[in-house]
Amino acid sequence: MASSNFEMYTTGGERSARDTLRYFEQVHSFFAQTMPHTVEKAPQVRIVAFNSQKEYEPYRINEFAVAYYQSSGDHDYIVMSHTGAETFPTAVHEYVHLVVRHSNLHLPPWLNEGIAELYSTLRPMGDKILVGVLVPGRHQALLQEKWVPLETIMGAGHDSPYYNEKSKAGSLYNEGWALTHMLALSPEYHTKFSQLLRSISDGTPSAVALEQAYGKPLNKIETDLLGYLRGGRFQGVLIPAKLEQSGDHLTAEPADEFNVKLLLAEINDRPSKEDATRKALEDLIAGNPKRPEAYVDLAYLDWRQKRSSEARENFGEAFDLGSRNPQMLWLYGRMAETHEAARSIQVLGELVKQEPDRLDARLELASVQYRTHAAKDVLETLAPVKKVTPEDAPRLLTLLALANMEVGDREKARIAANQLKNVSTKLEDRDRADSILRFIDNNASGSATGVASIPDRDAPPPLRHREPPPELQRPLVRRPSFAGKFVELQCGPQTKVVVDTPEGKKLLLIDDPTKLLVNGKNGETMDLTCGPQKAIQVRVEYDPAGSNRPGVDGVARAIHFEP
Repeated sequence: MASSNFEMYTTGGERSARDTLRYFEQVHSFFAQTMPHTVEKAPQVRIVAFNSQKEYEPYRINEFAVAYYQSSGDHDYIVMSHTGAETFPTAVHEYVHLVVRHSNLHLPPWLNEGIAELYSTLRPMGDKILVGVLVPGRHQALLQEKWVPLETIMGAGHDSPYYNEKSKAGSLYNEGWALTHMLALSPEYHTKFSQLLRSISDGTPSAVALEQAYGKPLNKIETDLLGYLRGGRFQGVLIPAKLEQSGDHLTAEPADEFNVKLLLAEINDRPSKEDATRKALEDLIAGNPKRPEAYVDLAYLDWRQKRSSEARENFGEAFDLGSRNPQMLWLYGRMAETHEAARSIQVLGELVKQEPDRLDARLELASVQYRTHAAKDVLETLAPVKKVTPEDAPRLLTLLALANMEVGDREKARIAANQLKNVSTKLEDRDRADSILRFIDNNASGSATGVASIPDRDAPPPLRHREPPPELQRPLVRRPSFAGKFVELQCGPQTKVVVDTPEGKKLLLIDDPTKLLVNGKNGETMDLTCGPQKAIQVRVEYDPAGSNRPGVDGVARAIHFEP
């Protein structure tokens, strides 16, 4: 059964399915009125509703959850053990998780569940919605059961017993709801709640973020919360909005067998069940080799398991069969850059067609085009860009300067380089701007187009002295390098690589991870993890550290794992 914003698969009755789907549309309408930009970006959501605990059992994520939200591959899922009016608060709770994710908020369990539970009580009040209704069961449990210190609740991650075990999870859900309620709605705390959300989402530990936002130690905030729970009233808020009735005519039809098997594989795709997921997807491909969906899911699974070449192959199959999901295009386009530049340009070009205002996609596409000597294409790709953030400006201006230099327009190259020098906050970007300007000045008497005066990236440098143009990804001359054993990756405010060489240990700074190339034993790109390594033989290319970077032997630019 499908509506405007949801697609529902269920073994339940048609009437309860229709009621549940209409309620989801009402909830969607509330968030579309209050957070339009977030909800607009969310694709159609799939609801999977079983008709009994027995049917639901193989797919549940823990021993107590009667529903859950899961993002899998190209789809957002809300999985429910049953349908009907009694599930409506649960429906809102899970939909809020989707809203949080599409708001690009990265929240710890206590806050993520607290916000979801806060909104699960929303209630129509004329032309407004009341948020903050007391949840009697949670309130009563908090007054009767043993209190767990907030420091423990806030430190619980997704692998914690306080998030996964029935005997302990109640404390996290109850206290998370109560604390979120006080912080979001009480007169004393609500004015700084948005600031707190941003701080925690940006990675500040919860306890630290609370103390910084409110200027109180955590134990004082905890005392305030206990008083709030025992007080005479809970603060609610009326939000101008309506739960709009869905105008969709909802009819049921038999579910397609392929789609059912695919969605069951997707909702079951978790770290503990990866082998079963892979088998289910491979069976679907064997029986339906011309459908792209299972190839996409298999590629995502390969990617999570760091099987880069297999992921590229399966993404490629899906792309050739017509898959054009933006998330898939973004990941596949970047993965293909090193090994299949032409395919990367094709894939990222499709993404730009779909989302022409997406700056990160344009910059990525332009970078690949520049590295393949397609300077005119770079300028065409970047021409529609009218606004740029301070973070993206250096990359945009560097591309414009280099591309204009290659097509022979020195004046536009000079303008872009001067702008780069003026807006950059990093020494490296200002040095690049100076390098471009010197190259332009040193080659003022070159050919009319300027192309002949720029050394080819793959050719040896000319004998006469000229300042080589800066590169985005690789230098025109070979960087110094050394061989040794990669023994440690030190993560912190400054990330450093430790390599054990015959001359002793060398310490190399990673100043910008996006500018570090990491090649595996067979040439595939790799991800690095922090901490001690298995002393694998590597060859490291580096730039000299310079006087402004004391204490290191250089700045790492490429790590090649030797066969």
